[in-house]
Amino acid sequence: MQLRLSHEFRIDTALLQLQFERGVADVGQLRRQGSRITVILPRDFDFANPVAHQWAYRVLCGVLRAEAKRILPAKVSTFARQYDLRYNRVVIKDVSTRWGSCSSLGNINLSLWLLLAPEDLVDYVVKHELAHLNEMNHGPRFWAEVDRMTGGPGTGKALERRMKAFARTLSRVR
Repeated sequence: MQLRLSHEFRIDTALLQLQFERGVADVGQLRRQGSRITVILPRDFDFANPVAHQWAYRVLCGVLRAEAKRILPAKVSTFARQYDLRYNRVVIKDVSTRWGSCSSLGNINLSLWLLLAPEDLVDYVVKHELAHLNEMNHGPRFWAEVDRMTGGPGTGKALERRMKAFARTLSRVR
């Protein structure tokens, strides 16, 4: 995923608040205050410069990866215990073609870009992938399992539609 970054770029969700800030030093820095992360840019940083933009994008990916590794495995573990499911491991990947996947070995793969979504949609994706531990396809039994985990009949597909709508909003900011 390639986002259009600028000094005004913000992520402001329940799970992550991140912003860029103009700096006065020759090097960039990261500042964390609770769940708020500020990327302090080097002095005279210019997002219009392709090399600088790529640097900022790599920093963003690094921060997202670190935060995803901190947040998402805990969510998988919590929901797996809640629904008495067993998985092998959680892997965080930089993929923009899908939010998550579940392998036949029980590995749950999640995109670091998932942290851009509202928390209820993050939870939905985690539960969706955990549902694949019981049903590896997207048939009626799979959706019944997702519905059981997300609140009742029809909630899984409604959340899926919301997730797709959210993904479309991201494609407009690239």
